[in-house]
Amino acid sequence: METHHEFEPEWVWADDEGTNVYAQGYGRDLTVIFSFCADKHNPPTSLANRVCTKFEGLETEDAASTFPTIEDLHAAIWGAIRHIWPHCVSHPDLRTKLDAVVGVDSVDSSVEKVTWNIYSHPLFPWFVQNLADESLGRTPTGPGNSVDFASLIRYEQLGGRGCTARVRLPTGEYSVFKGVDFRTALQYSDNEGDEIIRNLISNWRREYNTLQHLPPHPNDSNKKGLRIALDLKAHWCANMAAAVFHTHRIVKTCHMDIKPGNFVADASDNLILCDWEQHDAPATTIAPEADGTWDVTEDLPTHQAGRPRLVYTRYSGTPRRNVDEDVLGDAPWHTWNVFPHWSNEHPWALELAEVFSLGRSMWMLLCQPESDFEDIKHPDQLITD
Repeated sequence: METHHEFEPEWVWADDEGTNVYAQGYGRDLTVIFSFCADKHNPPTSLANRVCTKFEGLETEDAASTFPTIEDLHAAIWGAIRHIWPHCVSHPDLRTKLDAVVGVDSVDSSVEKVTWNIYSHPLFPWFVQNLADESLGRTPTGPGNSVDFASLIRYEQLGGRGCTARVRLPTGEYSVFKGVDFRTALQYSDNEGDEIIRNLISNWRREYNTLQHLPPHPNDSNKKGLRIALDLKAHWCANMAAAVFHTHRIVKTCHMDIKPGNFVADASDNLILCDWEQHDAPATTIAPEADGTWDVTEDLPTHQAGRPRLVYTRYSGTPRRNVDEDVLGDAPWHTWNVFPHWSNEHPWALELAEVFSLGRSMWMLLCQPESDFEDIKHPDQLITD
């Protein structure tokens, strides 16, 4: 049975006032939220005060009261958490209390002096109250159809917004939890009526209730691991190509997340391209040149058949970012997303990048490899020989 003995860091975010910076990670069958709370009674050089000062971009004349860079800030946060992790992970409150948060601080920059305490977060009752607010919708459940949230063992965050995570059920089976967890509530809480988090809860309930009323899909996933008939694979490849062609040439947009899992089969065995969030690209099918580390220019004198020759160069300038921090993962395209820029300036390069994604998706369909590709962090790591 899968387990993570080491700590796996995930997110860093701040509350609306900037007086609390949170970090979340998982390991040893636990997902834990850590807090670094600004405290005027402590010196400005304390760890929590330094974290809040840097995260909010506050000016200070004392270099010891902040961090030189965001990278240094993150290194200090995760370094402190990893230091206390072996000690706090065995505390019973982390396994029995859903409102438990680990407060972290240190009198200086020394990791050895990091202290921690577990407390019940004061906003948890507010979170539960919003979940129970029937004006945001209801989520009826029948006998035997619900699972105690506290019994779920959470693993990594999956794609999509809010909380969509892989979990293990009490039965040992793996499943996906999609909803609004306390981390999401803390991230979007504010002092202006909490419209964002309430809207998330309302949208989640509407989606849940819609799914509950839908009849079972005639083409469920291939749970038995059977080989798909070759003629059906050919038909689906044609469907996939037609969908991408329509996206580029008719609608004149991009999808950004082309992969086998984003094609669904209708009752007539025709594939439909879905999931149009345009939020992230998968490591398994993104084109290598679209990974955020390359720039493209067009060699105009070499136009052939109306298409320019594309020249790709590795970016070597100052660090750049057009993706919000801590929203996605650590891949280079989670820092610099080429899709918005190429869509406007280099649509041919963008189209070719998605044709690569189409080809990689077709390869997965035709070969039906046994691997689930969970260890793939970059498209260059996937061997297709």
